[in-house]
Amino acid sequence: MKKKIAYLFILILAISCSREKTNFDQLQERNGLLYMVNDNNPFTGNVMSYANGKVSLEGNVTKGLKEGLWIYYYPNGQKKMEGTYKDGLKDGQWNYWSENGVQNNMEMYRLGNRLGVDNETTAQENESTEVKTDSIKQAPPPAAAQPKKPAPVNYDWLTKGPVKYYHGKPYTGPFIRYYKEGSRGKYIYGYFTYGKPSGKWTFYNRDGTVKEYKYY
Repeated sequence: MKKKIAYLFILILAISCSREKTNFDQLQERNGLLYMVNDNNPFTGNVMSYANGKVSLEGNVTKGLKEGLWIYYYPNGQKKMEGTYKDGLKDGQWNYWSENGVQNNMEMYRLGNRLGVDNETTAQENESTEVKTDSIKQAPPPAAAQPKKPAPVNYDWLTKGPVKYYHGKPYTGPFIRYYKEGSRGKYIYGYFTYGKPSGKWTFYNRDGTVKEYKYY
C-alpha cells in the first residue's frame, strides 16, 4: 500500500512539474528579449516546444533570455543538439547527434563566439546555427506570421540629445553604430523605444567579437 501511495505521489509531482513548463511557441521576441503575448515583463520560466505531438526542445528562459541547459530533439525523440546558453548566447560545450544517435560534432562557445574559428566568419556561422535551431519549432499558421523586422538605422542618422529622433519623430527600432577611427567595424547594435535606449545592447571589439552587453 505504501508503495502505491509513493508511486501516486511521484506521478502527481511529475504531472505538476510538466504543467509549469510554458510552450515556447507562445513567446514572442521584442528588442532581443522573449515575452509572453500581452505581457510587458520579459518572460522567466521553463519552456518546451512540440512538433507533431512530440517534444522538439526544452530549456529555460531568464528575464527574456535563453539561459542554462537547452536540449533539441529529432521527430523520433533522439537528441539533435544539447548545450548551455548564457545571457541568450551559446556558452560552453555544445554536442550534436545524427538522427540515428551517433554523436557527429562538438563545439565550444564563449558568449556566442565559437572558439577556434576565424572572427570574421563566427557571427555569420552563429546566425546560421540559430536559424537551423529555430526551424525545429513548428511554423505558426499564416495568420499568425510576424512582420519582418525593420532594418537597423545608422546611429549617425539620429539626432543628438537624450531622446533620439529620426525623420522628425522619436525613433523606435534597431540601430547600428560603427567605429569611426581606423576600421569601420560594428561598434554597437541595439534598440530605441520612443527615442530612449531599450532592450539588449551589444558592444563589439574592433575584431568583431562581442565585448559586453547592456540591458535597458
